[in-house]
Amino acid sequence: MIGEGYTISYLNYAIFLWIISGLLILLIDVKQFKLVGLSKEHKVSRFIGWFNLIIGILLILFELVLQ
Repeated sequence: MIGEGYTISYLNYAIFLWIISGLLILLIDVKQFKLVGLSKEHKVSRFIGWFNLIIGILLILFELVLQ
């Protein structure tokens, strides 16, 4: 049925990837950069990790509101 409102969306996969990549960056990269003593890389990877995590969570909330 074409008019039923069903669509194929890859947004759910993207949300999953944003959340998982944010968690992995925060759990792996940030610790490694801190141990080695690279302060700039530590700050940037912490920012990117939190950014990915927040974008993923906001998109989940956006999807829930739209449904």
